[in-house]
Amino acid sequence: MIMNQCRAATKKGERCQVDARPSGLCHVHDPVVRCRVPNAKGKPCVISTGGGPCDRHEGQQQASVEAAMDLVRLYDPTKTGSLFPAEEPLGEPEQTPLSQAFVARTINLG
Repeated sequence: MIMNQCRAATKKGERCQVDARPSGLCHVHDPVVRCRVPNAKGKPCVISTGGGPCDRHEGQQQASVEAAMDLVRLYDPTKTGSLFPAEEPLGEPEQTPLSQAFVARTINLG
């Protein structure tokens, strides 16, 4: 296992083997370095650009990092949806929206 390995899953469902950026995702899976302009189906463009729109979407508004992050599949070694499976379902956890400042600090934008 790579010391600083990407947390995302590949299309085959295996853990990505690329070194991770400070966000915990590699340059391929990290939405911060992707185009993120919504395509015709409404999903963010996933072309790696290093940040900013790709040549095809130049000058268009990018989707938020949070919206793009929803499309990243994280690796789950247990295949149960949880890294710590419980014997009994615990119900839905409370979800707290992330602030732009928190996201920026977490992925070292500032």
